[in-house]
Amino acid sequence: MIQTIIYFISAIVAGLGIFVIYRFVAKQPDKGSGIKLIMQPTEVKSLLKKRIWYYNNLSAERKIEFEKRITKFLSEKKISGVDTLVTDEDRIFVAASAIIPMFAFPYYNYPGVKEILLYPSSFDKDFQTGIDIHRRNILGMVGDGFLKGHVLLSKPDLESAFDGTRHKNNVGIHEFIHLIDKADGAADGIPEILFQHSFALSWLNVIKKEINKIKTGHSDINPYALTNNAEFLSVVGEYFFDSPEKMKTRHPGLYESLVKIFNQQPDIG
Repeated sequence: MIQTIIYFISAIVAGLGIFVIYRFVAKQPDKGSGIKLIMQPTEVKSLLKKRIWYYNNLSAERKIEFEKRITKFLSEKKISGVDTLVTDEDRIFVAASAIIPMFAFPYYNYPGVKEILLYPSSFDKDFQTGIDIHRRNILGMVGDGFLKGHVLLSKPDLESAFDGTRHKNNVGIHEFIHLIDKADGAADGIPEILFQHSFALSWLNVIKKEINKIKTGHSDINPYALTNNAEFLSVVGEYFFDSPEKMKTRHPGLYESLVKIFNQQPDIG
């Protein structure tokens, strides 16, 4: 009986020890996750000016804010290469992809993101980058399951999206908009952390109208937007941030809705 009691007490003590160790480890900051750029501040400014037109469209004061947000993002997030070298330029492009859609919300820094993985090319559903180019149709994705908390991006596609010119496609912005959409617990194209629930019905009506235009061939929006409402949001979000003047001209109603959602007008700065 005494031995049983001693064993029981020992088990409790051991369990408490494990719990204390777990709590201690869990509370420790990930000191290895922060990234310090080799590039000097003047070089960073030069890169932003040369490669990211969104930055060039900002006022002098907001450019300084953008630079600070780059530093903050990189200090808190880990960016790793999968069979590829990650450069300072790549790190800045990843940070810009995250900052641009949330630039009106300075305190948001994607709390659920643990690591961004850069691949040497597009990849398939098994995350392979082999020679079969027909299977490698994924440019980026938000990880789930064992990859929860990770963002996967094709490095060359990320780099080409930030070549200093206007596009309708930007894989980095696309995937970070998915994260914004999922922040309320559902990937449904209705990012409730950005707008009040009362706007949801109006936004769904806009989606419906634009989807009909795409289906009938009366839209220049990427047909991938037809996949579901979540993909619609990310696809039109890319367009909105990379070619806002064109969207404003060709899709004025959609443009105004996205101004409300993201609380910014990227064509004005």
